[in-house]
Amino acid sequence: MPKRKGYIIEQIADIDNLRAADKMAQAGGKAKRNRFIRRHNARAEEDLKELQRMILEEDWPEVTYSKLIVHNDNGKDRDIARQNFFPWKILQHAIIRVIGLDIYRNIIADSFACVPGKGLHYGVKRLKKMLRKNPEYKFFWKADYKKYYQSIPHDVLKTNLERKFKDRRFIRLMEITILSYTPEQDVLDSLEYERNRTEKRFANRGKYQPASR
Repeated sequence: MPKRKGYIIEQIADIDNLRAADKMAQAGGKAKRNRFIRRHNARAEEDLKELQRMILEEDWPEVTYSKLIVHNDNGKDRDIARQNFFPWKILQHAIIRVIGLDIYRNIIADSFACVPGKGLHYGVKRLKKMLRKNPEYKFFWKADYKKYYQSIPHDVLKTNLERKFKDRRFIRLMEITILSYTPEQDVLDSLEYERNRTEKRFANRGKYQPASR
């Protein structure tokens, strides 16, 4: 079993890491128009020192989420659970700057979305290479998981984090920042609806369907 990594909290709370995470959290043109970010930038150093204190003392404000619906190019809607810019968004970037490489090393090679150096074009290139290498494969299956992130079992996620990291303070931090999110009932209802619809579709497959008049 690989040796588990420790002393994570100290690295996350390092002031230089927080400053870099702050810049990452503000990437993109929309950040400049956000009044909460402008308010933070007026006293950024004081906020980051306060965030450092929160991390080291495990003293957090109430965790709240707001719902954001994002419309993508395929006409689909994505429900995003988002938190306030300070301290949560900065903290999320501070965490991923420390553990990101360890996480990426543990996912399969054919994971592309949101992985540095990979993406849609890399995935297409990989698929074409596989089809050239295996010409007997004439088709491939593109699938999607409904409410994927919202439906990840938190106990499974926590168990995997504990296998990789031995810093108990870090695990508690993840419980606050990530595992505190409770999927709304409509997520569970949506999953149940999709399951029933799929079972019905496959149950009717192959049955005689009279033509409508």
